[in-house]
Amino acid sequence: MRLAGRLALLLAFAGQPAAAQPVVHSAAPDSVEVTIYRDPGRSADELIDLEEPLGGYALITETRTVELPPGPVTIRFEGVASGIQPESAIVRGVDPAEKNQDRLLLSRRGLLDAFTGQRVIVRRTDPATGRKTEEPARLRSGTNGVVIETAAGFESLHCTYLNQAPIFPRVPAGLSAKPVLSVTTGEQPGGRRQVSLSYLTANFDWQANYVGELSSDSRRLDLFAWVTLASRDQIGLVRAQANAVAGRVERARRASRGDEESEEEDEYDPDDGWEDKYSNCWPSGRTGPAYYQQPFAPDRIPEIEAPIAIRADDYDDSGFNCDSCVLTGSRLASQEALGDLKLYRIPFPVTVASHSQKQVAFLSRPRVKGELVYRSEIEDGDEVGDPQLLFRFRNLREDGLGQSLPTGQVTLFQTVGGRRLLLGETTIEDKAVGEEVELRLPESEAVEAEIVDLEEGEDWSVHRLQVANANDFPIRFEAEFEDDSYHRYERFGSRVREEDRKKIWSVRVLAHGRARLKYRKVDIQDE
Repeated sequence: MRLAGRLALLLAFAGQPAAAQPVVHSAAPDSVEVTIYRDPGRSADELIDLEEPLGGYALITETRTVELPPGPVTIRFEGVASGIQPESAIVRGVDPAEKNQDRLLLSRRGLLDAFTGQRVIVRRTDPATGRKTEEPARLRSGTNGVVIETAAGFESLHCTYLNQAPIFPRVPAGLSAKPVLSVTTGEQPGGRRQVSLSYLTANFDWQANYVGELSSDSRRLDLFAWVTLASRDQIGLVRAQANAVAGRVERARRASRGDEESEEEDEYDPDDGWEDKYSNCWPSGRTGPAYYQQPFAPDRIPEIEAPIAIRADDYDDSGFNCDSCVLTGSRLASQEALGDLKLYRIPFPVTVASHSQKQVAFLSRPRVKGELVYRSEIEDGDEVGDPQLLFRFRNLREDGLGQSLPTGQVTLFQTVGGRRLLLGETTIEDKAVGEEVELRLPESEAVEAEIVDLEEGEDWSVHRLQVANANDFPIRFEAEFEDDSYHRYERFGSRVREEDRKKIWSVRVLAHGRARLKYRKVDIQDE
């Protein structure tokens, strides 16, 4: 009997469910550091557009303090960036055994999934009178299109011609207004722990913006620059240590199921014959115009764009508001080396808010030595391009600069006759210390260049390049000659220098003066 009693007791305990693993909630980080990497596909003259997804990304490191009970435990990190790539997450301070990204977010899709099979209210607005009506309905499907059941029968909600939307009675349990990453640990002693969470996230970007003021003699440049940090994430980063990385980072493309096949499946053309293969919005007698109909089909369900509403007075959506652009320039961002890249570290905490931009000063260099140059390219031997105005300087400390310059936009001003005038807007590519920098400006109308034909032989011709300066001050003019497979330039009447496989004639032209260069062009015969 004793043995049978013990066996029965053991079986009774075995039949009971195991105690649920304790869950620890970490509502927000104690501190955050964000390092933003620039979108490599965005050109220097292209502005950041917060209305479109951002092509850059960020490395976020959060520090959190948690109280853990002994044994296995699940830690829920709430408020991580919504674009988190969970496979990149690294957790320090505990030994994780499992990671899960919680996708049950308070969103249109989350509400539809949570209320499938339950009752909702459908609000309709008559487009002619503006009169609103409400009727009870049961949400039958939210996955392959919103299908509801009313007293009149079944209806495909998003296909109707009326302005209508489902109204949900409450916020369902289990839906979170903030993205969550959960980590499950193995056996551990428990206690107070400081945990570090690092991960990559999408929808961030940054750019540099330069403002330059040329001196009256065009030989000095006061250069100032902003770094603009941009986030399109749903979550704002409050009082974060922010950094920006300049340079091109090699990064593998994330793909799934074969890129070409996925792209084909994602494309939708309303005129590709879908109506012959799949059912249109149903019932057909209650749909809108033909152009508004959206076909149902597996794996190609259009996003639901109808508005949603929640009847809950205590719901706060302030976390989704957009902040305006903030300018912060009391201190300058510092520059550090990061291998072949450059890291700009902002020396004070900043808040990178949701769907916003923030600008922080990172460079201020007065009186950078340089020179204003007019330059033309010789084309086909006997044609000359309009003179291009550019300001050239060397990125050297002895010339007043000596700091890496990231890709960005440049706006140049100059004070002439007591009035501050806009010279032009241009761009600059990544420039390291020691490199020559050229800021290209619009074509000049005060300097003219032309070519006069002098002599011509069987496979050669002689020409004269003439330059006229209508300015009230002397200028530096340069002409570029580049040999190709058809022409070769030789016998220049003045000294030229070789640079980047080009022959360059450089001359100083006096105010209202002229300069001339005689040269010969040789036509290369096909062998």
